[in-house]
Amino acid sequence: MYSLNLSSLKLILVEPQIPGNVGAVARVLKNFGIKSLYLVRPYSFLSKEALSRASRAEDILYRAKLFSSLEDAISDCEYIVTTTARKRYKVSTLAPKEVAPLLSAISQNNRIGLVFGSERSGLKNKELLLGHISITIPTDTSHPSLNLAQAVGIVLYELFLQTRYGVSQKFPKLATGSQLNAMYAHLMDVLDKIGFVKKEGKEHTLFVIKRVFNKIPLEEEDVRVIRGICRQINWYFLKDSN
Repeated sequence: MYSLNLSSLKLILVEPQIPGNVGAVARVLKNFGIKSLYLVRPYSFLSKEALSRASRAEDILYRAKLFSSLEDAISDCEYIVTTTARKRYKVSTLAPKEVAPLLSAISQNNRIGLVFGSERSGLKNKELLLGHISITIPTDTSHPSLNLAQAVGIVLYELFLQTRYGVSQKFPKLATGSQLNAMYAHLMDVLDKIGFVKKEGKEHTLFVIKRVFNKIPLEEEDVRVIRGICRQINWYFLKDSN
């Protein structure tokens, strides 16, 4: 049996606006044995309020890594989990309890990024597309939005239970976020050259491509094969052009 590998988890906050919430999240991480906090364009995270709310988890705030974009923050992660409080266009979601066994299996060989958006608006649609899977915490529809630290706590609680129960299988090593982004850029470049993508339709095409590949997590070899196909198509295109 394989229990959840806590060291594989990276908690990523995108544009957190309230310093106290960041401190409270650090405390929750400490509660559940998570050490890695990644912050994307935070308003503030070492203020007096943040340190006070951290309550003996100040070390997590001091060790937090800063990034200018979510793409950079997930570049070393092989599996990305995004979160949303509301239904999004063509984005299917699962409850934390449903996702936990899957993440336990994936965590054996891969780093997992758990991504939470800002308190005001959550993750943008293009940020949700960076995830392999999305989580929504079931709440009463009359007041569905949770405090940031509450949401993080609920998700981590469900995952932490997997350190006791475990699963019977594990996932192979998957491609990292940076490898996938390079593959998407390569694909879009080739599709543009052969005239498959129109200028006004690029964003939608990329949306569909990411949605397709996120359904089946790719290994590094898969990415190499797809990029090899792209190179061959590009070679034929350039040959015919000359």
